[in-house]
Parts: sequence; C-alpha cells; structure tokens
Amino acid sequence: MSGPHLAAWRAPHEAETVDALGAAYRYRAVGDDTSNAFSIFEVTAPEGFAAPMHLHDNEAEAFYILSGTVTLFLAGQEHTSGTGGFGLAPVGLSHSFRLDSADARLLLLITPGNSGHEALFRDLAAAVPNDSVPDFALIASIAGSHGTRVVGPPPGAAKRA
Repeated sequence: MSGPHLAAWRAPHEAETVDALGAAYRYRAVGDDTSNAFSIFEVTAPEGFAAPMHLHDNEAEAFYILSGTVTLFLAGQEHTSGTGGFGLAPVGLSHSFRLDSADARLLLLITPGNSGHEALFRDLAAAVPNDSVPDFALIASIAGSHGTRVVGPPPGAAKRA
C-alpha cells in the first residue's frame, strides 16, 4: 500500500512490464508509490534500440546506466558512457537515448511521477505492435496526448571503429 506518508515496497518480480516500441519498460516505482514525487522505469532492449528525439512539457527525466553502454542525446550533444553514467533532461530540453550494447540496462527517473509517462508507455504498447514498422505520426500523436513532444526520429546506430 502506498500514498502520502506511507512506505512503498515492490519485489523485483512484482514490477509491471510494458513492451513498447521494441523495449521493455519495467515499472520499478510509479507515482502512486511515491506520492507523485517520481516514477522509475528500467529499460532493456536489443542493442541499437533508440527512443525518438523528444521533450517533455511537464517532466524532467534523469538517466542512470545500470549496465552496458548507452548514448544519451541531450540538447544536441552526444554522451556515451558505461555503467554508472548519468544524465538529466530538464523540462523542455530535447533528448533521447540509444542502447549501444546487448547488455545495456537504463534506469529512467521521471519527476514529477504519474504526470504522463506511465500512461504513455501503456498506450504506445497497446497501439503500436513491437513487430511493426513504427508509425512516427501515430507515436507523436500518442506522446503528445501525454505531454511529450516528438521532435525528431530516433538517433542512428552507433559508429563502429
């Protein structure tokens, strides 16, 4: 049970998992757990997965690399890092991420919680099958209804040496 002034607990196997656009989003904490202070999602996907370039009208999004190699795209700059790397996209800053290794796991912290992202991933999963060619107009429309504006395609594949 959760709410104002109540503790929250969720065992690893109890996380809701939403498969959206080819990635698995595990809901480690949702707004209802945190009095809407934040939401936390763990992201896993095949190497090369990237989110469309976007920005949020109401939320800041923080990124913490749990494992593997991830590239963050923040306001036109690329930052590639391994485990322990961190990035922040304040409200209104264009951003994306790309998983650059097969073992990449990324933690997203969204604040405030339950202000769009939880429903966004669920709605994308319901409307866009993982095995389909992405319809970016549909993705942008769904995202827009949750306060997220898609401003460009997903970043391209990582350059290999």
